[in-house]
Amino acid sequence: MSTPDPGFVRTHSEVADALAEGRPVVGLETAVLTHGLPRNGQPAPRCLRKGGRVAELIGGTPAWDANAPLNLQSIRLLDQAVRHAGAVPAVIAMIDGTLRIGLDAEELEALALDETAAKASNRDFGPLSARGASAGTTVAASMRACRLAQPSPIHVFATGGIGGVHRGWSTRPDISADLRALATEPVVVVASGAKVILDLPATFEALDTLGVPVIGFGTDALPIFTAGLSDDLVVPHRLDDSASIAEACRRHWTEFGQTSGVLVVNPCPAEDAIDPHRMDVMVDAGLAEAAAQGIDGSGVTPFLLASMISNLDLNPISANLSLLISNASLAARIAVEWHAGTNAPS
Repeated sequence: MSTPDPGFVRTHSEVADALAEGRPVVGLETAVLTHGLPRNGQPAPRCLRKGGRVAELIGGTPAWDANAPLNLQSIRLLDQAVRHAGAVPAVIAMIDGTLRIGLDAEELEALALDETAAKASNRDFGPLSARGASAGTTVAASMRACRLAQPSPIHVFATGGIGGVHRGWSTRPDISADLRALATEPVVVVASGAKVILDLPATFEALDTLGVPVIGFGTDALPIFTAGLSDDLVVPHRLDDSASIAEACRRHWTEFGQTSGVLVVNPCPAEDAIDPHRMDVMVDAGLAEAAAQGIDGSGVTPFLLASMISNLDLNPISANLSLLISNASLAARIAVEWHAGTNAPS
């Protein structure tokens, strides 16, 4: 792989030092910051209650400012979860036309508040860079950025849910670039399955066709994002600890010469998950409303989340934040095990 132009791709000094010293690093996407979570203030999500699973993963019940932007506070908690588990977070975004792998606190805050920020997939880097634009990065874009990090690639990445094959694909073939990235970028992706707006059986059939290993972390059932576990979809492989996952990835890449990514699916913490049947009803209603308003493509996910936020009993923000923190923590533990004894692919 050729060395990227440092003028257009920049690795933060903390991240670069960790990579140079062989310390664990976890990539974090920012599409959730710019397009997934609200920018306005919100009461503390239910998942942050004292003594809950999230508090354990970040090392204590966090302070929460109901007047501060929810999206910014949420990303800071992901940073905290990664550090608490022993790794260095690398928040990925495009800032003024430069792909940044690791952000300063001021840059992160500016991006969180930037209502003009784009949503960048890997196809968008060149045009957005030429425009000098800022953007949050999707799974596909963030995986490419992980491979561009200097002085060596980042091998573990955390997100909420991957994109995939959308519902109604047989009449409108809307398929996320995340699937191709998983097939071609050797990065471990920790996610709570695929986003609930997708055709989940078709998405996981596509992953099978593309040769992407899917590993359930402590589960035989497929996680379905904020809605817990599937009643009828089974993961092909199950591993119950981060050391086993790191070893599986080591053998996938170095022993068997594979070049795809590895998808690790981690269920949303049970106490914060939404009933899957209720979620299905909400998604179907939201998709119908989005279609009626002419909203499609990358605009659908933020529209659906916004439509669900008003349903306080459903509490999608709490479930989303809970799984994001859980995934960041698991990714960090995998990265720690990886760097304890793995020869990374170049």
